[in-house]
Order: sequence, then structure tokens, then C-alpha cells
Amino acid sequence: MSIMAPKVIINLAEEFPHLNKAPIAESVIDIRVASDVKWDEVALKKDLQSRLKDYPKIEELREFRYHVAVAQVPDQAKHGAEDLGCVGLKLHSSDGLYIAQFNKSGFVFSRLKPYQDWGKFTGEALRLWKIYRDIFRPVTVQRLGVRFINRISAQSDFQDLGDYYRNPPKELVGLDWPQGGFLAHDVFQVPDTDYAVNILKTRVPPNANEKEPGLILDIDAFTQAPFTYTDEDLNACLEKMRWVKNKIFYTCITDKILERLK
Repeated sequence: MSIMAPKVIINLAEEFPHLNKAPIAESVIDIRVASDVKWDEVALKKDLQSRLKDYPKIEELREFRYHVAVAQVPDQAKHGAEDLGCVGLKLHSSDGLYIAQFNKSGFVFSRLKPYQDWGKFTGEALRLWKIYRDIFRPVTVQRLGVRFINRISAQSDFQDLGDYYRNPPKELVGLDWPQGGFLAHDVFQVPDTDYAVNILKTRVPPNANEKEPGLILDIDAFTQAPFTYTDEDLNACLEKMRWVKNKIFYTCITDKILERLK
């Protein structure tokens, strides 16, 4: 006898604790599409410069194909790279906090730290998405993703990973060896929906902006099948995936961390 997974009801009215010190390092909306419109980076750049004067910095994204020719003598092996051309344009807002990619394969929008709120984030993302949609006229969304990368400072008063994660990566049982690092990746299906979620946990060293090492909780909720969309469909999916990523976040972190972030 098979055991059915419990039915999941996405409750958009559910309230989650407000965090004054939310650890969001980057938030991303990723809309992958198929388009029949001819790619012309020169015309696209000119069009975007005209429409998005508040995104003055534009970079080309190029694709390369790397190849190695095997030789009988290893030192004589030949290798090289073939430039396949421009596959996208990356735009940066005047303050450097928003990044938008207008790619052959879709539209990607990011907000860097400090994160403001969901309304401002999605409002700006959808404003630029409408420009992408007007230019490329995609009919089908191949994949829609909402990704939040959280960086939690690893402070000395927290002794082990169990102080941070409810289900932390474990050391090897039977070996008294110190854990020098970890990379844990889980994929979960959201029952009775078309959504799934990637969860990545790892440790990162200090950097120019963060003096302490950090623990990453990277949550990527996404659709699993292509769909023909309307603006209303897209907004509804984003709201549901927001609930999914919030549910995962508050399920993964400990009460100790929750209190520290409030």
C-alpha cells in the first residue's frame, strides 16, 4: 500500500515573523523563455539605453565554447576557446543595487543588499520584464524562479551548525575528524503543485564587505513545466513561490537565529 504525501495548501494570508535584520544578500527573479524574435544586440542596446536611463551601465554577456584536441604526447595537446558571440546584456542601476539581464534565453533581475521589501523588489522586476516582453514577445515561460540567497554571520558564541540550521549537515559518524567545510544541496517537490525548491547550505569566508565568516542558506523556488502566461498568472506564481521560500527559510533556521535576526 502506497502512502500519499499530505496535501499542501499554499496560504498566501499566512504571516511570517518580521526580521529587522533580514540576512538577504541577493534576491533574484529568473524568467526563462523561448522567443522567435531575431537577436540583435546592437539594436537591443540602443533600445534599452533609450528606455532605461536609470540603468546607465551596460555590459555584454558572451558565450564561449572550449575545446581540447587530445594528442599522444600530453604536452602537445591543443586547446582553445571559440567566442560564440553576445548572448545577453547586463544592466546596472545608477545606485548599483539592481541588476537586470536581457538574455537570449530569458530575463533575470536581481536586488543586492540591502533588501527593501517584496513589493518594491517585484514592482521593479516586473517593470523591466514588461520591456523584455515587449521586445522579445515570448509566448511561453519555460521556467520561473524566485531565489533568495541568505548570508548569516557565523559568530563565535554559536558553537556548531545546529545553532544555525534545524537540519544541519552532519560530520562522518565513526571518525573524529573536524569538519573543514560543507556543501549540502537538497531538492524538494511541493506536493500538489507545479513547484519545486532547491536548498543549498554552505560556509563562506569573510570578504571585503563582511568581516566574519558566514553560513549560506540559498533557497530557489521554481516551476517545473513550461506554461503559457498572462500578467495575472505570472503575479500569482510569484506570490506562491514567495510563500514557498518563506516556508523553507523559517523551517530551516533555528529559534536562536530567528531571535537574533528580529
